[in-house]
Amino acid sequence: MTSRTSLLMTVAVLSGSWLVLPAAAQSSGTARVRSVVDGDTFWADLNGRPTRFRLAYVDAPELTQGRWGRLSQEALQNLLPTGSLVQVDTLYVTPEGLHIAQVYNADGLVNLEMLRQGQAVVYERFLHGANRQRYLEAQEGAQAARLGFWQQRNLVMPWEFRETATQTSAFAGVNVLDGSLIRENPAAAAGVGIATAVVVVGLSKVLWRKPSRQRVSIRQMERDLKQLQRSLTTTLASRKQLERRYDEILQKAEDWFVRAEKASQQNQDDLAREALVRRNQHMSAAEAVRKSLDEVEAQVATLREGISRLESQISMAKLEREMNN
Repeated sequence: MTSRTSLLMTVAVLSGSWLVLPAAAQSSGTARVRSVVDGDTFWADLNGRPTRFRLAYVDAPELTQGRWGRLSQEALQNLLPTGSLVQVDTLYVTPEGLHIAQVYNADGLVNLEMLRQGQAVVYERFLHGANRQRYLEAQEGAQAARLGFWQQRNLVMPWEFRETATQTSAFAGVNVLDGSLIRENPAAAAGVGIATAVVVVGLSKVLWRKPSRQRVSIRQMERDLKQLQRSLTTTLASRKQLERRYDEILQKAEDWFVRAEKASQQNQDDLAREALVRRNQHMSAAEAVRKSLDEVEAQVATLREGISRLESQISMAKLEREMNN
């Protein structure tokens, strides 16, 4: 394979489509599902390490593509429940570590099942050999029955939507949306005075045929990446503060419980009741902080996924620019 061909393949994979993929898997293994990102992407533990996978040969509606994106995500969640074991036949791994794979659950090939349910569509021009026939047959069945995505009157394919839509909706789950959006969302953490800044970064699609605009897009994405990284640092610091606050409140609740026991043993019922009231107040406060911690954990996961996706987009844009020069 020439260096230019290798570069073309890398760009194609990073942009969400493939020029050519090998028919046979480069590697196979068993992975445990962690979470589903959208209708064609998920995280799983492979060999003890969190790994991001994308279903090969199919494309799912974007989460911002009306209800179809959400339905596609739900369909993949049903096929890949958190904690379930799957076989992954990796066809290609991008420089950023994204595994393009055919994925099997206990019932069969998940890529095909998403097509059968009408929750994803095929990249027809990238299919070849035996894969081409079975993938197209799965899609044709869903089309004939008007299942899922095929219920629409005016179809917009996912790749068309990404190319033309200016998406300015809010951050959904753990996906970086297209469009240009940076939103600050300070959240007071259970009254303990900690504000967690969550930055939502949307990415403008790189228009490959307009080099000047592409360079602006790369610079903007790099600025957005720095903003995300700063936000992650701030959020991690807030998490540590919350964890310390949570431990302090629990300790105070325990202290009041000890006081209540001592007062009860000394027949000081009024003091015992007062101590129990204070103990319960601290337990309620601890529960509120615990909920805030859960929210911050979700924000950390969102930011890390956003950083990973944005880094992939930047790599893709730079590779394409290098090819055009």
